[in-house]
Amino acid sequence: MAIKILMPALSPTMSEGVINKWLVNIGDTVSAGDIIAEIETDKATMEVEAVDEGKITHLIQTTPDKQIPVNSVIALIDGDKDEKLEDYNNITKNKETDKIIQITEQNNTNINDDEITVIETVENTNKDRNIVFASPYVKKFSKENNIDLNLIKGSGPDGRIIIKDIQNMELKINNENITIKEPSSIRKIIAERTTKTKNEVPHFYLTVETRMDRLINLRKKINQNSESKISFNDLIVKACSIAIQKNPETNISWVDNKIHQYKDINIAIAVALKEGLITPIVKNVDKKGLQEISSEIKSLIIKANQNKLLPEEYSGGSITISNLGMFGITEFKAIINPPQSSIIAVGSILKKPVVNKDKIEIGFTMKSTISADHRALDGAVAAKLLKDFNDILEDPFQIWLNSLDMEVI
Repeated sequence: MAIKILMPALSPTMSEGVINKWLVNIGDTVSAGDIIAEIETDKATMEVEAVDEGKITHLIQTTPDKQIPVNSVIALIDGDKDEKLEDYNNITKNKETDKIIQITEQNNTNINDDEITVIETVENTNKDRNIVFASPYVKKFSKENNIDLNLIKGSGPDGRIIIKDIQNMELKINNENITIKEPSSIRKIIAERTTKTKNEVPHFYLTVETRMDRLINLRKKINQNSESKISFNDLIVKACSIAIQKNPETNISWVDNKIHQYKDINIAIAVALKEGLITPIVKNVDKKGLQEISSEIKSLIIKANQNKLLPEEYSGGSITISNLGMFGITEFKAIINPPQSSIIAVGSILKKPVVNKDKIEIGFTMKSTISADHRALDGAVAAKLLKDFNDILEDPFQIWLNSLDMEVI
């Protein structure tokens, strides 16, 4: 009996994956634990191991943009030469026959063997007449954009033209040359998840403007006495953990219509990659000093850019810090990263006139906006979290007291 190797679910959000590269060939002998392929998920590139020993007899055909559903059979060990992966994955060979059968079934009639033979004969006759076979969406798209499908070679089943066959073409639309590119797997997941989140999660937003003068001075003192430099983002992450300590009711997620309350304070940080955004997790932030937090964030960013994050390094947490201050963005609203209940969008630090005790002086300020999931958090609860976050940044002595490496100052 053949041993099946399945497309694994390498992250909680993964529903499909792309096989970047097979590391074995048909006929190779493998043992359990051998690395056989590299899989691109919605978060990173991971390795897939053989589940048993034997000879590789079947490998699924791959292309750079072929999305394979989780739990699909992607390879067989010791399979029979007459077996086909399509049979395991229940892939229908003839989509037009399927369509006709489905329509007939909706009309409460049945198709017998003779009718199916007639359908297949009609399809073969159509091929002989050079009739273009294309998906309904492709036909509609080509009609709207004046594309001659006779000039396109289809890559779908039985030579059918599918949307990816025309997406990589340079089309002249509205008298402008437009290059249409297939989005990456990560970009597709981001598009799907952000659309779903904005449609399903009731966001509300609160903004606060913080005096940053004392935090600037604290960072300066720390970095004068330490070889490893602390960033403002390190201090912001630590301040967030202290604010959550003061407001444990905000350390929650909304999952399947239930509230999950967390004991550990794990904070995600938004990292911009070339292909999209990923949010690695700094765990137990409340129990770590600034130097350890800073070192861990640097390590996570490096791994994120190399697509080497493990699933446990980007799963979990109840809140994300998204900092666009380095791009000169003064204020913005971020989309919540489900199942987390909130995200704090941090802008740049500005030098500007401020009022202090009825006097105008030059100071430094920063705006922060919390996006909160109203299913899990009420306005007053989120406001208290943001106020405490603000107060900690304005009185950063609390950060120093809460750090395990107080000697750095």
